[in-house]
Amino acid sequence: MQNCEQRLAGAIEFIKEQAADYTKYNETAIAKGLVREAAAVHALESLSLDCDEAALSERAKGLWLTGICLLDAQGELVCEYTEDGIGYAQLQSGIKLEPILSVIGYPQKTYVKHVELDDGSFADVAVHSCADGAGAVLAYRYTGAEFSQKSVLSIQPLIDSYGVNSTGTLLVVEENRVSASNDPTLIGMNIFESERLMSIRRSNRADKLIRVYAPKGIEQCYGMYSHGRNYSLYAYVPARQVYDLTVMNLVITLVMYILILAFVQGFRWNSAKDFFMQQENSEQEYKKSLEQKNAALELAVQRETKANLAKREFLFNMSHDIRTPMNAIIGFTALAQTHIDDRDQVEDYLKKISVSSQHLLSLINDVLDMSRIENGKVTLETKPVHLPELVEDIGDAIQVGADKKHISFTVDTAGMKNEDVIADPLRLEQILINVLANAVKFTPDGGQISLRIVQKDTASADYADFEFHIKDNGIGMSEEFQKHIFEQFARERTSTVSKIQGTGLGLAITKSLVDMMGGRITVESEPGRGSEFTISLRFPVGEAKAGQMIPVSKASDFTGKKLLVVEDNELNLEIASTLLEEAGFEVDTAGNGKIAVEKVEAASASRYDLILMDIQMPEMDGYEASRRIRALPNKKKAAIPIVAMTANAFEEDQKNALNVGMNGHIAKPLDIQKLFQVLSELLK
Repeated sequence: MQNCEQRLAGAIEFIKEQAADYTKYNETAIAKGLVREAAAVHALESLSLDCDEAALSERAKGLWLTGICLLDAQGELVCEYTEDGIGYAQLQSGIKLEPILSVIGYPQKTYVKHVELDDGSFADVAVHSCADGAGAVLAYRYTGAEFSQKSVLSIQPLIDSYGVNSTGTLLVVEENRVSASNDPTLIGMNIFESERLMSIRRSNRADKLIRVYAPKGIEQCYGMYSHGRNYSLYAYVPARQVYDLTVMNLVITLVMYILILAFVQGFRWNSAKDFFMQQENSEQEYKKSLEQKNAALELAVQRETKANLAKREFLFNMSHDIRTPMNAIIGFTALAQTHIDDRDQVEDYLKKISVSSQHLLSLINDVLDMSRIENGKVTLETKPVHLPELVEDIGDAIQVGADKKHISFTVDTAGMKNEDVIADPLRLEQILINVLANAVKFTPDGGQISLRIVQKDTASADYADFEFHIKDNGIGMSEEFQKHIFEQFARERTSTVSKIQGTGLGLAITKSLVDMMGGRITVESEPGRGSEFTISLRFPVGEAKAGQMIPVSKASDFTGKKLLVVEDNELNLEIASTLLEEAGFEVDTAGNGKIAVEKVEAASASRYDLILMDIQMPEMDGYEASRRIRALPNKKKAAIPIVAMTANAFEEDQKNALNVGMNGHIAKPLDIQKLFQVLSELLK
């Protein structure tokens, strides 16, 4: 009796331990899914209730979502997109209306829910308020029944390893139904239908072996039960396996024992040994497998935790660094309004607003650059480069900041032998400016910065090896921080103490670009004594021509030139129209691509000299509008120069503009000098 109780108790305890680990793993998997959904729905808060299904489909595919629903302020469905036929109507059974309504108008709130459907499938759902507060965006990822079971750990395989005859019948009961058992016929049974299980339960003696008095016709047995986290475990064995044999069986057994003593004894010993060895090996293999899974899960959790900590640190830094220039922009705007009659004062405020705006734009560009590098969207475009000319341009850009802090900035190119190479000038310039700008930022007033270029004699024929040494006598950095300096969002405490702004992405971007070029970057530094960065790169030797770009003055005469400006944002339209009219242009406007096409079709062939075209617009975007203009039967209208004027500022956006027949690309925020330069070239 005691051995039976220990055997059942041991099996139940082991199953409870594994069930707890499984539950922890499954809950972690669900939590990670909900975190991903929360991040995705935040990216959709700009959606408005007038979006159509096509727009929702495009956003869903970009974020790897199964579906997106737009809900009004009463929680009623306005529009939805789904790719698996599972929509808001099916999800309503698992989500409550009250939490959905509570997020509308509160952008700091997000409602997440793991919804399990009747067919065994599930969906991870996240709800967030629309930016305008008129409703809510519901986003979800759906997992079908055929995959849902593969995504979680189940206790059934563990229970199957216990034989009914050797251990007894084991059952896991959730909400009064058998969810797992080593007797498949019992799975799904309601325990109220089993008098045997109800007798065990009514004893109220958890973790104790009791005699179960079953009705006539049902085999008598001994059983026990135990409480789990949100389930119960039952186990029972027939009474005949507990008590000694009956007298008749004993007589028969004794006779047989006498006749085949040696054979039976040896067989029993070998069988018992094999059985226990097999069971022990099975349990050891299972424990080993589980330990490996637990180790993998723990490693995944550690990585997720590390990533989340880095993201939280990044958001903290970004919140500070974005608010700083925003505070200046808002503050100086208010001051300009209060001193509107003092022209000199207002001009000073406007200059400070411009500086803060440029800083804010640089923060945004850093974040976007890092994202594009990680997604593999940055490629090198090599071309002939004249290094002295490139270094001179870099020096001019850095000298402005150095002069403001009275920093001595020197450039030494005496070590260059091959001045003409094949490289990506934009990325090379970005690498050097990132490091030099950091040197200016972290060097106190009156300090010294130098850029020294040395050509090494280590390259094969037709190649040249260069070392770019950037040295300063600034605040330096600790030895510990030097190990993490090229990591994303890395910022040493001295940066904050000194109130020096930055995202912690500049050097991470630089390291990624250097790696793309097949080079290496190292740093030597000491707190209080400064830092020296060494960038080693190899370039093919080539020939370069001096730049032939002719700067265009703001004062270029555009009088009488007729422009069509296509822009859906009224503020942007007002800014562009005013700047162009002040430059002498005659400006006509259109609120979207469809209106623009209609105006060009209706106008005379000489009505417009050039079209400035936004890209993302309602009804018809700039790409489609450009295609239709280029397809007009009137050849003169079809040949009107079209320039993209858009916030889509990446290299691929410029290529897309050229592919649809546009003649140029201007990125927002508008660089007025560059705008006039492009217009002057196209209107010659």
